[in-house]
Amino acid sequence: MNISIEFIPHTQHRFTTIGYWFVEKIFVSDGINSEHVDDILHIRISREICWENKIAVLFHELIEAAWCINHAITTEQCDAFDALFEREYEEGKWPKSVEAGMDKRCPYRKGHIWGCRFEWLVLFILGADKKKCDAECDALMGVI
Repeated sequence: MNISIEFIPHTQHRFTTIGYWFVEKIFVSDGINSEHVDDILHIRISREICWENKIAVLFHELIEAAWCINHAITTEQCDAFDALFEREYEEGKWPKSVEAGMDKRCPYRKGHIWGCRFEWLVLFILGADKKKCDAECDALMGVI
């Protein structure tokens, strides 16, 4: 597996998030048959956040993705849940302060919780102001 990390404009995210990951399956074909040969884990993070927050979110996404891969939870399953949660945001069922990954129905919930723990640890190790980093993310996602 290869890993691709990109820092993108926040508006380019598919969902209400600061970080997003997905697995791309790589196939080769001989014209008749195709064979799965590798995967690429893509991680996309909002470029507008401070550098400490970028590193913390990167660790969050790596841990969450690794947990999902290890537990056979696919990108498609995660995206389907995120799309459902986005609809629920739009319907007013949830405020934007509630993260999809914390919902008990979420297939990647345990991976998200571990990702949060690593994110907080990284902020602590870097001596970052967690409240400032949280406020930065909240502002981008329209929480405040």
